[in-house]
Amino acid sequence: MNKNNKIIVAVIVLIVIIGAGIIIFKPTKSSAPSSPNNSGSNTTNSSASNNTPAAVTITFNGSSFSLSASTIKAGQTIKVVNDSSEPLDFNSDPHPVHTDNPQLNLGAIGSGDSKTATLTTKGHWGFHNHLNSSQHGNITVE
Repeated sequence: MNKNNKIIVAVIVLIVIIGAGIIIFKPTKSSAPSSPNNSGSNTTNSSASNNTPAAVTITFNGSSFSLSASTIKAGQTIKVVNDSSEPLDFNSDPHPVHTDNPQLNLGAIGSGDSKTATLTTKGHWGFHNHLNSSQHGNITVE
């Protein structure tokens, strides 16, 4: 193989590697399963209704959450409010797979919007903004 062919092959291999890296490491909007109430709605697919008062309201201000730690009783509802002009993708830990407590996987919450969820699984659960995992907090369900 001559020198020019080796360069062409090397460039093609490099492009394939970069393309694969982009596909593998591309952040997703949400790993929460799609549901009719999970996009464009103020209520997530949970047993919470619009009339159920939230035991805890967690407000996102664009850089952090108002409650970085809270405790509620099993069966109580939380409300997550995006009170910023920044995007929020609210999910359970660990980042990026969101598998600790799927009840916390609320997904995208638009600026000025909110979503609610009723938490029934007891335990200590972390949550974060999927778009910036350094923005996080936790909630204990007793």
